[in-house]
Amino acid sequence: MKKSFVIFVGIFLCFALSCCSFKTNDTEEPYQAPKATHPNVFYDPRLFNPLSPEDIEPFEGRIHGAVVPHHLLAHELIGEVFAKLAKSPPTQIILLGPNHQNLGNKILTSSLAWQTPFGTVETDEYIIDELLKTKLVKQDDRPFTKEHSIGNLMPFIKYYLPDTKVVPVIFHYDVSKKEAEQIANCLSSFVDRGTAVIASVDFSHYLTRQEAEQKDQETIKTMKDKDLDKLFSLGNDHLDSPASLVTLFLTMANQGITEFEILAHTNSGILMGNDLIETTSYMTLVFKK
Repeated sequence: MKKSFVIFVGIFLCFALSCCSFKTNDTEEPYQAPKATHPNVFYDPRLFNPLSPEDIEPFEGRIHGAVVPHHLLAHELIGEVFAKLAKSPPTQIILLGPNHQNLGNKILTSSLAWQTPFGTVETDEYIIDELLKTKLVKQDDRPFTKEHSIGNLMPFIKYYLPDTKVVPVIFHYDVSKKEAEQIANCLSSFVDRGTAVIASVDFSHYLTRQEAEQKDQETIKTMKDKDLDKLFSLGNDHLDSPASLVTLFLTMANQGITEFEILAHTNSGILMGNDLIETTSYMTLVFKK
């Protein structure tokens, strides 16, 4: 009798423990795989020289738009613009740049976050969805993985604007002015809500220092004249992404911002102290209100 009772109690305890075990497993959260991100392949510590707030000259107004280079040789120019933006941080940055390899659709975006040494840059999925509704923009993450016009700027964004989300957009060389106008109309509504639009553009390419200066002056005059048709006609000897630049200008014009300030203008020959090399020109512009 005692032996049977002991066996019964043992079986009961095993059953009870088994039920508890199942109950515990039911309350556990299911495993979630880490979200995919673009890898940190763009950061070069030799070409990242952070500026402190004391290094930035005071200025009035908020920066709604800007033009920055994407060659890291011009990292000091890039840093200056983002340090200025940090004075009144935007909630989002719409980052426009060339699709250097002309991969995929004519206008692309990506919803994946970006790894940097300073943390992860998140994307703004709401604005991305609004762009996708235009039917002009397609989502394709793959071309962005090696696209330095976007990736090179992500460490600067995370360092200077740690809470700002990004909407990356890259353009083929054959995007039309009409398509740029449609994208600008979509983006304009977000600028009043604390969003900044930045065109990641390098200017004259593969010229001597003297030739580069001549081409740059032609481009500057075209921008000051607001001759957007001519801007779209300029080739790589003037700039590498007319669509990015014109989309920025149109977005700013929709906000009543038609004037810009040139912060810096130089080229790789000047920065490297070598007049014998083929150069790339760099300019930084800001649109304030």
